[in-house]
Amino acid sequence: MTTVDEETFCKAFLHLLSNQPLQHPDDYAVDPKLLGPRSGLVLLPHMRVPKQKKLKSETKSIQTASLTIKTLRPPHFSASFDAPYNDTILSIKTEVVEETGLPMSKLKFLVKGKVLPDTRTVGEIVDDKGKATIMVMVAPGATTTAKEVEAEEEEMEIDDDITDDVWSAIEAAVVGKLGEVKASKVMERIRTGYDLTK
Repeated sequence: MTTVDEETFCKAFLHLLSNQPLQHPDDYAVDPKLLGPRSGLVLLPHMRVPKQKKLKSETKSIQTASLTIKTLRPPHFSASFDAPYNDTILSIKTEVVEETGLPMSKLKFLVKGKVLPDTRTVGEIVDDKGKATIMVMVAPGATTTAKEVEAEEEEMEIDDDITDDVWSAIEAAVVGKLGEVKASKVMERIRTGYDLTK
């Protein structure tokens, strides 16, 4: 038996392969029965395509879901409306933003304690009756809504004319806390500030 170094063997083997061109059509397949028993050859069984899970929206005859949206912490708001099963959470968020005036980046929607991604659909979160309750978590620093600002302004409206009795009561309280000298300066500032707001 003669020995051949590895490099010479590889060159000779590659030369033999290059002289025998193999051309097969694109749909070429070897019948495993023709190959006969070969060591190392393993035939895999035919793979079945897994069944796709049906979404709740496909199993329902109802085309719209009843949604209840509410917050637990300030700013408080709640809303109830119907939405199609194929609506995304993002579209529901935009409706809430239009209604409340809160920035979308400060809102997180939760169902059963889990944050909902914007790409989920209404059909994926509803129960068997076609209803869902979405809790809204508002991040700190969110501005109040225009409706809340108007309500606060209405509550804060006071008569333009403060009577002398009211001024006397304010002055008596300030004098009682600060003394006569400091009270006169503070009362002067209070009156000036009040006059500027008219």
